Amino acid sequence: MNQAGALGLTLACELPLLLWLARRQPLPWWRLLLAGGLASLITHPIAWRVAMRLSPSQYQAGLWWIEAAVVLAEALVYALLLRAGLRLSLAWSLAANAASFMVGWWLA
Repeated sequence: MNQAGALGLTLACELPLLLWLARRQPLPWWRLLLAGGLASLITHPIAWRVAMRLSPSQYQAGLWWIEAAVVLAEALVYALLLRAGLRLSLAWSLAANAASFMVGWWLA
């Protein structure tokens, strides 16, 4: 899969899940999509470049560190743009990234 396809898959997985996870919050849907899209557009290219630089022996461990950094970075974006609190933003980011990671892993 190329980077554009992976980004499309990320957005297709994470944005609907973010809308569902935040369904009980008093947040407009467009703001959730904006925050989720912006978070992925910031982190995905960086994560992709770092992952492509890993050797085959580094890839498995490196991927977990990359995903952990992405979860934290996207949680900060959610917390800043959605004002949902760090704990809730971290939970949303972890769920969204775990889902897109697993779908991508399954399709690879």
